[in-house]
Amino acid sequence: METYELEEEMFSALADDTQLISLLPSGAKSIFHYVAPATFKYPAVVYSPISDVPTLNGDNREIAHRVTIRVHVITKQDCTKAELEKFREACGRVKRIMVGLGFHRVQTTPFVEDGKSMLIFDFIKGVRS
Repeated sequence: METYELEEEMFSALADDTQLISLLPSGAKSIFHYVAPATFKYPAVVYSPISDVPTLNGDNREIAHRVTIRVHVITKQDCTKAELEKFREACGRVKRIMVGLGFHRVQTTPFVEDGKSMLIFDFIKGVRS
């Protein structure tokens, strides 16, 4: 399985999760690949691969690799209590979906920038090439 196939599988799982979609103001259109547009409604999810490392080689070819996907769940820094609750629920849904796809969470980092609050998750998965 290649990284782009993992990304497609991940997007489908996120977009097909009715609980997550109900928390996002624009449904699946609140899920972005690599970067969110300049303006969007909160909360939103942004995902991107950050590494793809060979882990097993044999007979002059790659047999397996480990892929790390970074997921940002973003909300406004000055959000209402209801918006904050949706943000927290969206974070939990993202974690459950990724674990359900066979990923393991490596770390979670809270981050604040330009009036946005976010949790940044790194998930890894080992796959056969």
